[in-house]
Amino acid sequence: MNKFELIGTDTFVYNEKLPCGLDVYLIPFAQKKNYFMSYFTKFGSINTEFSLPYEKKTIKVPSGIAHFLEHKMFEQENGEVPFDFFSQSGTGCNASTGFKATRYIVYGTNNLKENLSYLIQFVNSPYFTPLNVEKEKGIIAEEIKMYDDNPEWILTEEMEKATFKVHPIRDDIAGYIDTIANINCDQLYQCYNAFYQPSNMGLVIGGNFDVEEITAIIRNHPLLKDRQKTELPILKKCNEPLSVNTKLLKIPCHNIANPKAGFSIKLPLKGIKDVYSYNVYIGMILNIIFGTSSTFREEAMKNNLLSSMIFERMIVDDYLVISFWLESLDPMTLIDKIKDVFNNYEITKEEVERCKKVWISSEVVMTDNVELTVDNLINDIIEYGKVINDRIKEIRKMNLDELNKIKKTISLDNNAVVILLPELMEKKAS
Repeated sequence: MNKFELIGTDTFVYNEKLPCGLDVYLIPFAQKKNYFMSYFTKFGSINTEFSLPYEKKTIKVPSGIAHFLEHKMFEQENGEVPFDFFSQSGTGCNASTGFKATRYIVYGTNNLKENLSYLIQFVNSPYFTPLNVEKEKGIIAEEIKMYDDNPEWILTEEMEKATFKVHPIRDDIAGYIDTIANINCDQLYQCYNAFYQPSNMGLVIGGNFDVEEITAIIRNHPLLKDRQKTELPILKKCNEPLSVNTKLLKIPCHNIANPKAGFSIKLPLKGIKDVYSYNVYIGMILNIIFGTSSTFREEAMKNNLLSSMIFERMIVDDYLVISFWLESLDPMTLIDKIKDVFNNYEITKEEVERCKKVWISSEVVMTDNVELTVDNLINDIIEYGKVINDRIKEIRKMNLDELNKIKKTISLDNNAVVILLPELMEKKAS
């Protein structure tokens, strides 16, 4: 088992790749009483077209199947419900499907060893029948309908469609009522066998435990010990263009008082040698110019131009997408000001150094949180294919010259805007 430090945090990670291909990461916390474990597969909503290593044909599965499969993993052949098993010891259990991965999590303070064994067991025991699949379609259809009146959900969906032309990220993670209607047992088993194999999965556990004892449980679990390492499915490459799909879209929305807007900037990653470093520098630029203590935010709120603003970054294949989520009485004026400030704001050395200190402090604080440490490690694996254990070291190396070089290369030309506008009362009545 390999051991490495999350440099600068006094936190150590133990890593072992089992013969079956499963990557195991253990993060011991001597002073903590709780634990958090996440068993994940690199299978998310965007993985709808793939081929198997021993076949040439491309397999296309319905939108929403990764989320559907996540739901069905909680139905066991013996009738036992995993939620009930974990709740008996006061343990929490959940699962989530994202664009790139599906995660099964267990957290609590008791019965770590028993709960770990059961987590491995139920995630490795698929049970799909025509009857239980049909039953699930109704449940997920109701879940999808629940979001139809959620303004934030509508805005997010429309932003993905406006930013991307052909990429499957355009589709909702849960799929749509007509796409889930086409899901069947054979497709679920096909996806499970392709993506829920140990070499495409990882298991990360943080908490107060004996590393060797926990490692032995995982190594010797009968559903992992005898598994053979197999080749991974081949994902179909999506030829997404740099240009956005829709530059501006305005949508009437009946359940909001003030306009809400999404503003995205699509940046190419081709030619970027160090995507992680590039992404971090973009994050620093955004935090300095638009962060909670920025001059821009303070002035925009003082002038009643801004009610709330969140920004985030997401890597999607060959692109880095910067997204702003805004609430403003005049969103177009606000977005024009964001563009202007982004292009013309001159960042100082003092601002860079101040941002670095805040980030380093935040990194240290986060490693005192078991759940955040596990989640951050998994995010690194999914996003970059490895654990970034020298994050603090990289932050310390950041400098104004490199930041300005990157800032000068950024073009805001490929941007999309979606605005949700409150409907007029007479329009509602009609």
